[in-house]
Amino acid sequence: MKKAARFIVSRRYWILGVMICLTAIFAVLALRVPVNYDMTKYLPDSSPMKQGMDIMAAEFPSMGADKSIRVMAEGLDAEKQAELKEKLKALPYVESVAHDGSDKYQQGDYSLFVISTAWEYGSPEERSIEKALEKDFQEYRIVFRNDNPGTDGVSPWLLLGAIIILVAILVVMCASWFETLLFLINIGIAVIINEGTNVFMGQISYVTSSIAAVLQLVLSIDYSVMLMNRYRQEKAAGLEKREAMAAALRNCFASVSSSALTTAVGLLALAFMNFKIGLDLGVVLAKGVLISLACVLTVLPGIVILGDRMIEKTGKKTPHLSMNWLAGLSFRRRFLLSVVFVVMFAAFYFLQGNTQIAYTLAKVDPIVDVFPPENILVALYENRDEAQMAALADTLAQHEDVTQVISYPALFEKAYSAEELTGALGGLAGSMGMETGDGSFSFDPALLDTVYSLYFTGASAPASERKLTIPELFDYVHDKLLNNPLFSAFVTPQVRETVTGAKEQLENGKAMLKSDRYSRMIVYTYLPVESEKTDRLMTLLTDAGKTLAGEYYLIGNSPMSFEMQASFNQELRTITMTTAAAIFLIVLISSRSLIVPALLVLIVQCGVYITVTVVGWQGYSIYFLALLMVECILMGATIDYGILFTSYYRENRKLRGVPDALKAAYEGSVHSIMTSGLILVIVTAIIGYTYSDPTIAEICRTISTGSLSAILVILFLLPGMLATLDRLIVRGKDRK
Repeated sequence: MKKAARFIVSRRYWILGVMICLTAIFAVLALRVPVNYDMTKYLPDSSPMKQGMDIMAAEFPSMGADKSIRVMAEGLDAEKQAELKEKLKALPYVESVAHDGSDKYQQGDYSLFVISTAWEYGSPEERSIEKALEKDFQEYRIVFRNDNPGTDGVSPWLLLGAIIILVAILVVMCASWFETLLFLINIGIAVIINEGTNVFMGQISYVTSSIAAVLQLVLSIDYSVMLMNRYRQEKAAGLEKREAMAAALRNCFASVSSSALTTAVGLLALAFMNFKIGLDLGVVLAKGVLISLACVLTVLPGIVILGDRMIEKTGKKTPHLSMNWLAGLSFRRRFLLSVVFVVMFAAFYFLQGNTQIAYTLAKVDPIVDVFPPENILVALYENRDEAQMAALADTLAQHEDVTQVISYPALFEKAYSAEELTGALGGLAGSMGMETGDGSFSFDPALLDTVYSLYFTGASAPASERKLTIPELFDYVHDKLLNNPLFSAFVTPQVRETVTGAKEQLENGKAMLKSDRYSRMIVYTYLPVESEKTDRLMTLLTDAGKTLAGEYYLIGNSPMSFEMQASFNQELRTITMTTAAAIFLIVLISSRSLIVPALLVLIVQCGVYITVTVVGWQGYSIYFLALLMVECILMGATIDYGILFTSYYRENRKLRGVPDALKAAYEGSVHSIMTSGLILVIVTAIIGYTYSDPTIAEICRTISTGSLSAILVILFLLPGMLATLDRLIVRGKDRK
């Protein structure tokens, strides 16, 4: 490391030039990284839903995944509704607009219009639709929301506010005003390079895109602080600035690199998730931490030497927080504090089990208060026994929480009376996007009665048995009645066009429900994506599939949540054990003690249990991804605070007794812990409590709560436990 440190210092300007060029290149590449909003793409290959989606894409290629924008208007009469619908249809890039007079689209004074577009959310084409809604429809009282599950990243204003808070903390805690600017330049280079290198991943999730930069910032800024503090110490010892930086690099390399390594390893544990978004998050965040480490060891030395004079000119006092009282209390009450920790660990372990885990989060949406969103479930199955699926469709149609069931046997093989067929035709239109010239896909009940009478003229069957399938009805009307000279005088061009168009769309509708090998049954409900009632419906559908001879898959938001719920506990245990084992091994190697890594891992795990419990006490569920991330981040990042305190304690035990060693450990570590900890807690809290996207907000809030919990346990309970276990932690020859 000695030669490497001298090389970095002597070639600092060359290194700085290379890193600036790389930053420029990766800044351009960062703009070309695609962002994925479809969470189903991260389902594991073993997922039944994933397998079903792949089959459905191959068997039903015409089922495109159109994007939708919901528009809610207030105070429109029928004429204005028709006018608005036509204007929406006329917008560029709009494929279709759904709206009729049913309760689905009309509630009191409110009207709902659903725009469909083939363009991806966030694309220039999709954005142009939203911009037109903002600018060109001000004569109407409308609100609109797209159905994008994510956002386009953290707002620049919100990110700026978080950076201002970070700068304020650094300005207060650092020994120079100017070094804060140098830290920001260094971490800015690291963030840009990390964002640009994401291009090699092909694409990243919107969750990763939204929080990667912020988490890289808060998790790795302390590496810069550690190097700067060491540089200042070497200069105070009388070394010239270049020699001081070389010495600082040599002497802090082990601590900085081990800190980065534990954080990166903790984040990489996310890659063990079955849900592949863990791999996406873990790789990007761990890569960001390691790039930050590389920049601290290469970029920061050069700019610090370059700005050394300004650093000295802007020097100031740093706040000194005396913790002698806490050190004394920790020693006197060491046995009590150890018992308190054991009791807390056990209590919060059991209490955290009362907090519900959520697998989906909903955005704040004023439209859903008036028009609750439909929850659509799709059952894909081999069509060996359509009769059995027809029976299931009939059962589901009677289910109290199911509003409608669309299936091939029910719609195309089942015979209906005239009265029954009226509703069936309406359901077919609304569910499958079938629309005729006048915007509806139905017959007047009186007209249907007439058609039935003509069809069954001379038939001896009683009226109750006079039933037709939908194809029989349209074949008769189209082939017999429209071409019959007796009725030609009553058939207007509009009626002929309507029936002809409907018959063509009927054939298309068949193709949407049945292929050569597979069929689809579509179940409509207004149940939430996650609830006890939803779980019961999912269990009913899952059990039904077990009785079929062929393949059977469930597809939709609720099936995805149901799948994750079934495997999550095992997944959480795997990630917890993997993270704990990896961190235990790293700390074991560096500390050469079995007790130290065991104690620190338990301390941080207690912080996780406290976090989950606190979320439950607040009346919320904890988002599954937030729980996994707080587990990995706390184990990988905040454990560094425990390592730092323990290292100071063991080092000072060579010269001092336990009470004085505790005081020295507080003295040496509390400033670094408070600087890094405040940044981690406050910056994530700002985003967590102000950001509109619930997924990103929940993750950041949970990280903030978890970091605060871990820091408090480390500062208030760890010292007493170190004193209690002193003989096991500090070897006899190292104790005074």
